[in-house]
Amino acid sequence: MNIRVTWRIATFPLALAGLSVFPAMGCDKVSELQNDVCCRDFTPGADLATVEWGLEGEAELNYGAFMQSVSDFTGAAGAMVADVSNACQAIALDLGADPSTITATKPSERATAWCELAIDALGDATADLSISFQPPVCTVDASVQANCEARCSANVECQLTPAEVIARCDPGQLTGRCEGQCSGSCEGSANLSVNCEGTCHGSCEGTCDGECAATTAGGDCRGQCDGTCTGQCRGTCEIAADAAVECNADCSGSCDVQFKAPRCKAELKPPSAECQGSAECSGSCEASASARASCKEPAVSIAGAAGAEAVLATLQTNLPRLLVVAHARGQLLLANAEAVVQAAGNLEGAVTGSVKAGACIIPATNAITQAVENLESSLTASANVMAKLEIAPAGQ
Repeated sequence: MNIRVTWRIATFPLALAGLSVFPAMGCDKVSELQNDVCCRDFTPGADLATVEWGLEGEAELNYGAFMQSVSDFTGAAGAMVADVSNACQAIALDLGADPSTITATKPSERATAWCELAIDALGDATADLSISFQPPVCTVDASVQANCEARCSANVECQLTPAEVIARCDPGQLTGRCEGQCSGSCEGSANLSVNCEGTCHGSCEGTCDGECAATTAGGDCRGQCDGTCTGQCRGTCEIAADAAVECNADCSGSCDVQFKAPRCKAELKPPSAECQGSAECSGSCEASASARASCKEPAVSIAGAAGAEAVLATLQTNLPRLLVVAHARGQLLLANAEAVVQAAGNLEGAVTGSVKAGACIIPATNAITQAVENLESSLTASANVMAKLEIAPAGQ
């Protein structure tokens, strides 16, 4: 993990330190108001939309949005570290590693240990590998953000429509189902082939006007195509400028008919004035939407020397999960972590009017600290595997 990312993560505990001003009360000493004081309502990954925190007016709205963003972020970080650990464990075991070597039980430590073991198991077999992949993409859940914003504004009429998704999304980040001609890119995956006439980031199945990494006995391409792929692409197809392709999946760019179920790959632009709450509440809504983003596992094309069949097979299956973390979800959650920690700092002194709100800061802060640790471990462990495979870091 690069120095800039490490520094950003290192600042999070300092930002959270201010929350220690909230009083703690041991749950074993509580006889009255036990549910409030012991904070039974907060759970990482849970939907907290209906929870009442005991505050008034804007303070209740801000606090509710913050706690939801903490729940979403901590749940996503936990799922991500499990993905990294499971992918590295599968690689290590597929290549003959001894499972009894790993005794760690803490999720962050397990991810680190299994990925180190996977790197050792790969050994020198990675020297002659050729790896290409479809850049992984995460799509922000606009409905999560909009529903949260509606609660921030306390305006029941502030509901998200497909037209509003399009209006509030940067055109370059808009994606959706196109039942006409797609201009831009048609997005498939390792498990979904899409119509293609252009550059295939993944595996081309058809004809390749250029060099193909693997061909059938009949001469058709069945692998990475360094040129124009015509046929099917297991990955993302950047459609040629002069081509007319009906995208049988999500289209990013423009569609000659209206998108169906449009989504945005980035945070939405601010809503109309009547649907805006406080900046703190809106920031938490953006953080929740980012944490709940959906990410597609990328199509991967791997070629290697004879005798490396076991390495090729396990990487074909497990590398996509690590790529999602290293090149997409991990970076998104890092920005999300900064937003959650900043929102936490804004709460200092704002929840003293409620026993429940004051008590729930304690497990929420502990959960954020653990989530940041999971995030750091996930990014570092997946980056180490990328380095072993000589895959450039995200953005390079």
